[in-house]
Amino acid sequence: MKRKLLIGVVLVMAVVMAWAAMSKPDKVDHYETVKKCLTTVVNKEVDRNPLLEHYGAMATVMALNAMDEFLKKNLLVYEQTFYSKGIIYYQDKFILISVGAFGHVFMTVGEEDLQRLAERPEVMEMLGIEMISPR
Repeated sequence: MKRKLLIGVVLVMAVVMAWAAMSKPDKVDHYETVKKCLTTVVNKEVDRNPLLEHYGAMATVMALNAMDEFLKKNLLVYEQTFYSKGIIYYQDKFILISVGAFGHVFMTVGEEDLQRLAERPEVMEMLGIEMISPR
């Protein structure tokens, strides 16, 4: 009985590991997820600032274009065997921003963290967000 249970558990683990390996998200999935979150942050910032709100669509488009270029240059996606992780290179630091597994990308930082990061990147270290200095 114990042997059958052990074989069953091993088979289930093998299937889950194979599923994880075959369904890990790629760079485009990480890019789209991070872009969606940053777009929300940019829109809230434009709405909050009266000067930017006056220029409305033009300020939003310029901010979104700048954010898009930043992501294209600084979003690095590392693929591991069973998952992938998205890292942003920002002010000489690497910040873990997303993790992908089982076909989904999960953000490791929230909108408030992204807003604080834009204002003061050292805050991320105090929050316990992984920041690694390159050497």
